[in-house]
Amino acid sequence: MHGANLIKALLKIDKDVKIKGFGGEKMAAAGMEVVRGLDKLSLVGFVEIVKHLKTIKENFDIAKKEIQSFQPQVLVLIDYPGFNLRMAKWAKSHNITVYWYIAPQVWAWGKKRLKKMKKYIDKLFVILPFEKEFFSKAGIDTVYTGHPLLEEVASFTMETDFLIKNNIPVHKKPVAFFPGSRISEVKRNISPVKEVIKNNPHLFFLVAAPSSLPAESFEELQGYENVKILYDKNYEILTVADAGIIKSGTSTLEAALFDLPQVVIYKVNFLSYLIIKYMVKIKFASLVNLILGKEAVKELLQKNCNPRDIGYHLNALFEKKTRNRIFHDYQLLKEKLHSEDFASGVVAKAIMDKLKN
Repeated sequence: MHGANLIKALLKIDKDVKIKGFGGEKMAAAGMEVVRGLDKLSLVGFVEIVKHLKTIKENFDIAKKEIQSFQPQVLVLIDYPGFNLRMAKWAKSHNITVYWYIAPQVWAWGKKRLKKMKKYIDKLFVILPFEKEFFSKAGIDTVYTGHPLLEEVASFTMETDFLIKNNIPVHKKPVAFFPGSRISEVKRNISPVKEVIKNNPHLFFLVAAPSSLPAESFEELQGYENVKILYDKNYEILTVADAGIIKSGTSTLEAALFDLPQVVIYKVNFLSYLIIKYMVKIKFASLVNLILGKEAVKELLQKNCNPRDIGYHLNALFEKKTRNRIFHDYQLLKEKLHSEDFASGVVAKAIMDKLKN
């Protein structure tokens, strides 16, 4: 999504820019020639990555071959640190300018990567307000862009008669449920929430499902009268819902930008959890709480991600006092994320300035 917006911003400045890379349908539609799809890139957790070492090696080999053939003036890396930091090292050894958009979260874990980042990255574009100072102190040329989700939310137009078209009852309070975008996390997050759905017939659950996942990923939710599975309708769901059960990740920030009171949940493979617990040195899991530096929204992770706790904190979101407190914190969040231009425009201008020199 953020890559697609960057591509659009680049082509807006110069329609003759040639862009080639790894990505998905949105980046292709924006104007990039895709040489490797997201289905070969989307891996999460330590155990899962070990299982796909062959695919990861293939990705490296293809990337190197395509870069050598394309001979870019600038290589733009977006997030994805395990892969991209290695690509940055290789690119610099071939005298390619390396720009990184959406920084690795080394402030949470992996601070040893800072020396490599300083060595291999020419310019780093960060999207969280506290990252500018953190990376600058490490000697990395860092630019704060504002958060790219602000652009995506601002450009969203609500679908007319959404509730009617999707047969969503108006006599029940709508609840957004975002279980994730990968099969493994969807299954883990659905398991405790299906009991919450069963125990709250007065609520109607709108399940955000990516079309990239097979229908059987959500089969556990089939048969519930107070559930509607909606594919690729995330922002529509966030607009009409009164509260949300949101998987920790980007969706928590999106929910906040839509002023949706939420409870944050997440479960991972137990071995992955033990590794994460040992390595990660941050107080909060959700972006909302990380940026604000406090628990503005309730986080229920691992053993706390259970039907009883989720149900209790979900129903608390309908209380006026709780909602007003959350709305106040969301306003503070938006003020922290604000910048003079949209993130994609800031990054695109810097890239084009480099190409002109």
